[in-house]
Amino acid sequence: MTIKVLLSDKKAAKYRGLILKNAQKLARFLRLDGYVEIYLVGNRQMKKNVLTYLALRGFPRPDLKQKPLGEIYLNPFFIKKSKEDLLFMLTHGFLHIAGYDHIKKNDRIMMEKKELQLFRKLKS
Repeated sequence: MTIKVLLSDKKAAKYRGLILKNAQKLARFLRLDGYVEIYLVGNRQMKKNVLTYLALRGFPRPDLKQKPLGEIYLNPFFIKKSKEDLLFMLTHGFLHIAGYDHIKKNDRIMMEKKELQLFRKLKS
């Protein structure tokens, strides 16, 4: 499993280690194998929330030998301002990469249950 944490805002650099360490744990817990990019962005790149996807240019794209699983965009400043937990939102993003969604009520219930289970594992 390869996980890259990329910055579009230098102020977010202080979160890089925390995100990488916990992303590796989540990938193990979910038995994911492939390549994931996690972008730590600022308010200029992402105005709404962690699930707003945008095309960021200028980041290096590796010659992938692993299956690309997806990208997660996190705005640590928005998350903190909204009184959310950064690791919880990282968990949420990883569950989307693992195939979970919350469109239907049953899917949402399953995803929320898995979120809490994984989040507790990260915190222990």
